[in-house]
Amino acid sequence: MPKRIRSVLVVLALLPGIAAAADLSQFKVIVHTSNSMDSISVDKLSRLFLKKDLEWPNGTTVVAVDLNPESETRQAFSEAVHGRKVASIKSYWQRQIFAGKAVPPIERDNQAEVLVFVSRNPSAIAYVAPSAPAVDNVKVLQVTD
Repeated sequence: MPKRIRSVLVVLALLPGIAAAADLSQFKVIVHTSNSMDSISVDKLSRLFLKKDLEWPNGTTVVAVDLNPESETRQAFSEAVHGRKVASIKSYWQRQIFAGKAVPPIERDNQAEVLVFVSRNPSAIAYVAPSAPAVDNVKVLQVTD
């Protein structure tokens, strides 16, 4: 196959992931109110949830929290932030565990549990549906491309 055609096919294969990454309206990212950050890039967010970056700017360890894999919000987050389906991210974690490199973020069954966890943990970062209620000690980060 000619190199030019192969390049075009690669770009076309990546387009669904790129399109998904642009839709940040299906979730909101939350942290404890003591967190000094007000915004976060999609790339940084992905790196935190894949445990490629492990610390906040102040040196504390990040505690990422995922919703359960069946959650529509988790599916939207995974596709928008990682550019991959939840099943692909689960495979990534299986490889990380098998290699002894890392374990996945903790999971909570629903957004109420996520909100409580973040409200009690200054190092936590999570995501919830846009309709999630405001909760004491939790703030929303602006997500930037």
